Amino acid sequence: MKNLQPENQSVLLHNLAIYKQLSKIYPKDPKYLQRYIEILMQLEKHDEIELLLVQLQVLLHASGLKEDAEKAETIRKHLSKKILQSGYYSTPFLHLASNNWVKKIFSDHKRVSIKEGKYLIHRGDHESQMYIVLQGSLAVWSQDIHGNKHFEHTLHAGEVIGELAFLDGTERNADVIACEDSTLLAIPNKAVFELFISDPKIETTLRQEANIRRIQVALKINADLAKLPTHLQRILAKKGEFIHLKTLERIYPNNTKIEYIDLICDGYLQLVGEQFDGSSIMLNTLKAGALLGCAALTPHMDKTYVADVVSMNDATIVRFPLSIFQKVVELNPRLYQGLLRHAENEQFHLSQTITRETKIE
Repeated sequence: MKNLQPENQSVLLHNLAIYKQLSKIYPKDPKYLQRYIEILMQLEKHDEIELLLVQLQVLLHASGLKEDAEKAETIRKHLSKKILQSGYYSTPFLHLASNNWVKKIFSDHKRVSIKEGKYLIHRGDHESQMYIVLQGSLAVWSQDIHGNKHFEHTLHAGEVIGELAFLDGTERNADVIACEDSTLLAIPNKAVFELFISDPKIETTLRQEANIRRIQVALKINADLAKLPTHLQRILAKKGEFIHLKTLERIYPNNTKIEYIDLICDGYLQLVGEQFDGSSIMLNTLKAGALLGCAALTPHMDKTYVADVVSMNDATIVRFPLSIFQKVVELNPRLYQGLLRHAENEQFHLSQTITRETKIE
């Protein structure tokens, strides 16, 4: 967009509004969505494009245009790499570092060689060293609350390892294993602190990227979300926000419109109703891994909370805007079916509890 003349930018924005509206009016016709994406690419609005390319791919498949669908997926993958990659490193916070700092880091500090199949990091380690992958690739494996291991993603040349433990001063939350003989650069903590002091935006950017990774790990707590493709998990994670709740904090009052989907990471939430005499009644309990607000994703269920939602202890949730969650669900029929079953089961148990607890003897 920086290379566009003002008048050209104005025309593009005008056309953008037209094709955005046309793609809503004719949601099953791929040509309007395709033109909408093309204009977004000219305007370099990369963050908005990736999810739309997934939607376009689904539409093209449905229209029998398989070759075009494959092209859309190729463009999405290329764009995803372009957003993250620049030169020989791909982690966004390094883009803001001065060339002198980057050259110094790459020339002065120690390289670590690791053989295929060997651990670079063990889950639970207290060491907070950060690394940049120079050659090779490494796999990241997390562990859920039941002790089951899950493959997260593969780290390639240019990506950073270990920023979560470095930023938080916490133990390692995943195993990192070499997929092949690999070489890494160990970044001294002192050098990173110097970088933060030189430009506070660098620390902010690193924290934002680390937060996305935290949320991607949190998604594994829910069995349905754990099955999402990695690129959709990342799109969802970009819009997520960690919320820390206090004991007996009322999150949503009864009859509040559902505007978010909340994933419970730890602690538990309680749906609290009211009996005829005005006294409280404990209804459904939602534990770690459960989703709150799924009823809003279904066409035939209430779009408001049917009881007060209260945190019964110190708890943590990840909050997603309903709009982005809805888009991701629409692209995954299997995910939609899983969430639909979840919402219907919750509704059934809720109605059973209300009937049982409010029955007049």
